[in-house]
Amino acid sequence: MKYAAYSTEDFLADESFQSFVVGDDAEAVQFWRDWIIQNPAKQAEFEEAVALLQLLATRQPQPLPEALKQQEAAKLWHAMHPPLVPRAQPALRVGRRARRWASAAVAALVLGFAGVGLWQHATPTVSAWTSYTTHTGEHRTVTLPDGSRVTLNANSTLKLATTWQPGHAREVWLAGEAFFAVRHTAPVQLKAVAAAPANVKFTVHAGPLDVAVLGTQFDVLNRPGRTKVVLKSGQVQLRHQHAGRTEVLLMKPGELVEYRPAAPQAPLAKRVVNPTLYAAWTTGHLDFNDTPVAEIITLLEDTYGLEITVGNPALRQQKLTGSVPNQDVDMLLNAFSKSLDVSVRREGNHVWLD
Repeated sequence: MKYAAYSTEDFLADESFQSFVVGDDAEAVQFWRDWIIQNPAKQAEFEEAVALLQLLATRQPQPLPEALKQQEAAKLWHAMHPPLVPRAQPALRVGRRARRWASAAVAALVLGFAGVGLWQHATPTVSAWTSYTTHTGEHRTVTLPDGSRVTLNANSTLKLATTWQPGHAREVWLAGEAFFAVRHTAPVQLKAVAAAPANVKFTVHAGPLDVAVLGTQFDVLNRPGRTKVVLKSGQVQLRHQHAGRTEVLLMKPGELVEYRPAAPQAPLAKRVVNPTLYAAWTTGHLDFNDTPVAEIITLLEDTYGLEITVGNPALRQQKLTGSVPNQDVDMLLNAFSKSLDVSVRREGNHVWLD
């Protein structure tokens, strides 16, 4: 199949792939979700293209003059064909490659990809942007201009305006996963996020979802085919726009909300979870205290995008107490199998426990 030879730019140019990222075509979402499970060798290019397209956030552009189109075409060419760098020069810093690809993606979208609706998620124009990027096996904690702290999981990108003006909305754009500890800057008497004006909210734009808070701790996952929010404390207001309709949902601590593009009539599904487990990746290990195996399996499926099949249904009723490392999913599964005295077999993202 032609997709097996796709590069990052090929994914960016594919209309079906664009629809998958936007989440406005359930068939495309299901196709690409299944495809990447069957083609794990393309994970790096796949996730890079998703991250770049998701970093285009929320406004509709005006029609472009021909001169500006030619200018953007020149930017696209130079972004995709950078000058050769002598070997003696130091390696590029983290984030420069992502910024180069972001420029290419923006130029390409301006020139013709807007027809599938990606510009409905385009970032507002500001004078300067700052991006933080992590790679495989890397975590990174950054402090934002308002004092909020964000811990990025591996293979993630956070984008925001370099300067935040007092009295203006605090906004960031996320592709990947991050744990947020947001500083409360609203007046003390203002506690309900739904009643707060836009200029005192902190908003995370995560693909199809806008996550608005005043000051709280929560985890956001926005990866190919999966978008979810887990609230540890405080309040979160989720907004989702589809087909001219806006759905608003308020979360309570201990709730997980997942976006389901295949269910357009009820795309936001809520359930109760243990939020501490979903933030455990920030510490490098998972701690279980008489935790049911069924709950652990759900956590692994939610967090790592796995599909786990259990041979013996009674296994789900067992409980575990202890601590296991979670930096590497294969290492985690190995520890899981030893603790439960079961065999583990993995093919792509499908795991069998027997």
